[in-house]
Amino acid sequence: MTKSDRVVTALLGGKPDKVPFMFNTVMRNVQEAVLGHSVDIPTYNGMNNGGWYGAPEDGPQVVPCLCCVPEFAEKMGLDSINIQILPPLFVRWTVDDGVACVSGGLIDSAETLKRCRAAMPDPDDERLLREVEEMIKRYKGDLALGARVRMGISPTLLSMGMENFAYMLADEDETLPETIAMYTDWSAQLCKNLSELDFDFFWCFDDIAFTDSMMISPATFRGFFKEPLRRVRGSISKPAIFHSDGNYAPILEDLIDIGMNAIHPIERASFDGRWLVEHVGGRLAFVGNIDIDHILRDATEEEVFEDVRSRIELFGRNGGYIICDSNSIPAWCSAENLLALSRAVAALRDIY
Repeated sequence: MTKSDRVVTALLGGKPDKVPFMFNTVMRNVQEAVLGHSVDIPTYNGMNNGGWYGAPEDGPQVVPCLCCVPEFAEKMGLDSINIQILPPLFVRWTVDDGVACVSGGLIDSAETLKRCRAAMPDPDDERLLREVEEMIKRYKGDLALGARVRMGISPTLLSMGMENFAYMLADEDETLPETIAMYTDWSAQLCKNLSELDFDFFWCFDDIAFTDSMMISPATFRGFFKEPLRRVRGSISKPAIFHSDGNYAPILEDLIDIGMNAIHPIERASFDGRWLVEHVGGRLAFVGNIDIDHILRDATEEEVFEDVRSRIELFGRNGGYIICDSNSIPAWCSAENLLALSRAVAALRDIY
């Protein structure tokens, strides 16, 4: 199997020749530590982790970047890399230890939304699409390639802020559904265009949950987001992974209904893996569950090996599983532990 075939087969619930292995995003400093030299290719770092931040007057834009460079993927033995293409976020933001952090949403009225809508970049921009196409030609090689996008939940919640969102929900303010429409319509058109390029799958990043519960109620999700997200999914002609941190168990059936193929990152503090396998195994593929707080930070090589073995045993015996991080690869992950993970995967991925 090619790497693309391997990844796509797993995302569609099948059993590839080997358990696929990929990451969501990898901070540049970690890539450099693994490679032993600096990375000059534009790649994921603390300042572009959420795309573009600012006010509508600041010139919103879409800036594609690699989520890790091919040299890193080759050294780690990954099957895939991703290109990030995210919508702008209309937010207040700060920088903390080299990382851009959202401090508040700006969409607090119909007038602000009007300015934001007028400032949104064109999802049909030929220059943007040519830039992405050139990146694909330059970097894909024999790797599977994912498009790291958003469907519209996170941009809405972040650009409004939870307080504004709650007030508008209570007041039945039309600014709320109109903000959702602004982002989901934009994402649907962008994803339609990206589907015509040589991507193998889409990785849709829309955080909607805390560790123990959802940020919004399942009823609010179904009443405001489900059908717009269905339209976005309908614009994507490739397999699609839904990403959200935390516990979003109450909407798993909804995600299946709108056509998502897989879920990531399956944080251990939020999901019981055996419960997931019993309740949605065979209907959703699983991507992730390799712990980043201990296993990829300060665990022994033996612990790393056992963790990989146990994850494959739990999620992957019948296919439909991809070894991956349980969130992303943040700056605190250890290069030594990542290389230990690579060795463990190489030793165990033929376990079928």
